[in-house]
Amino acid sequence: MERNLPEKVEVSKSMYSVANPHRFVKWIYVLHMLHPYTLRRIKRSRRMTLSVKSNASIVVTAPFRISKRDIDAFVFAQKQWIDTMLIRQKERAEPWEERDDVRQETFHSCKARSLKFVRNRLAHYAPYYDVVYQRVSVKEMSSRWGSCSHEGNLSFHWRLMFLPIDLADYVIVHELCHLKELNHSPRFWRLVGETVPDWKQVRKLLKAYVP
Repeated sequence: MERNLPEKVEVSKSMYSVANPHRFVKWIYVLHMLHPYTLRRIKRSRRMTLSVKSNASIVVTAPFRISKRDIDAFVFAQKQWIDTMLIRQKERAEPWEERDDVRQETFHSCKARSLKFVRNRLAHYAPYYDVVYQRVSVKEMSSRWGSCSHEGNLSFHWRLMFLPIDLADYVIVHELCHLKELNHSPRFWRLVGETVPDWKQVRKLLKAYVP
């Protein structure tokens, strides 16, 4: 029955969480099937954000003032990007498997793709934080996934694009927030939490991936 549904369709009923009434699940038609996405209402959030997690779950965050109709329109507008991310998750079951294009000695062949990926993710999150960065680079880094200088230059490990997308996005957001708070104070982590509410869990998962 679901296969006969038109491309842009929404199941009007939402499944609310008993533990958190500001979090509920809705549905979007992607990759020729209905796929659930979780909507989280964030009190301090100023804008809507959308992310596809490493387990292929879709999470949308929005402030309380945004109507459900506007949220649905926002999600549908991102449908092509969601399709791309879900396909990437399926293709990346083992992100660190030894393929020719992910070995250390192929840095130069991957540099352009890695820089493009980083710039795209920066462009996705920078408007939310209303920040301006200077030079962006990808390179071999001994122990970090990213860094932010006092001059506003951002550097990222070239293998960032091979991480699960939610982990890569956490690194991007982390460095963008340093443009406002060049420290790890409570204010810094509150900024990170505006677009990555589960940053503590994501940070733990990231530790399993050695740069």
